[in-house]
Amino acid sequence: MAPRTKITAAAGTLTAAALLLSACGGGGHDDKIASSPTPSATTATTTPPPTTPAASSGAPKFDLPSDVKITIDPDTTGDATKDAILRDQGYGVEAAFLAVTKQDKNFPLLTSYMSESALETWDESIDAFKKNGHSVSGTLHEYNRKVVLNGANAGVTFCEDQRYFYDKDIKTGKVLKTTLSSDDFILHTSFMRKDKDGTWKAATYTSKQGAAECVR
Repeated sequence: MAPRTKITAAAGTLTAAALLLSACGGGGHDDKIASSPTPSATTATTTPPPTTPAASSGAPKFDLPSDVKITIDPDTTGDATKDAILRDQGYGVEAAFLAVTKQDKNFPLLTSYMSESALETWDESIDAFKKNGHSVSGTLHEYNRKVVLNGANAGVTFCEDQRYFYDKDIKTGKVLKTTLSSDDFILHTSFMRKDKDGTWKAATYTSKQGAAECVR
């Protein structure tokens, strides 16, 4: 996913994943999106997101702070390869925000699941968080994840709910809650590439803030 971003590239529905595969399947990737660590907004509804399913055996350990929760729907397909892609995409989200809380863009789990311009974007975002003295607090929810597969490349679309996810001032511990907004619902499209060790790494993101198809 794109880290709490100012959006510069719009993604469509699952069709965007197929287009992303055809456009990016063979070459390098320069389509970074600009990152901004400003506080996310909230919406009027107060219903909390569902509980994250229990981690599978062998999953990496994500020792997030007690005030940070990443909730990711399994969205399993029954296809072993697609389910592995969704698993690693979810791990990438957790690894990226764990790196934010650790203020460490060289955090090993981050580089295990992010590559190319996706990794560069997170590096820049972590730098910006550090510069502003911010981390994150609350619950982030990922859902409606879908896959288009083409050999060792894949496109994944997924929704993100930031209604309960905020910036936090590290020095004071103050959580920076903001005005209600439909911009809390974001649609992401990620190009993913299978690494030589079998891990599916996110290489790029495009995102659309205020996505109607993601409103819950």
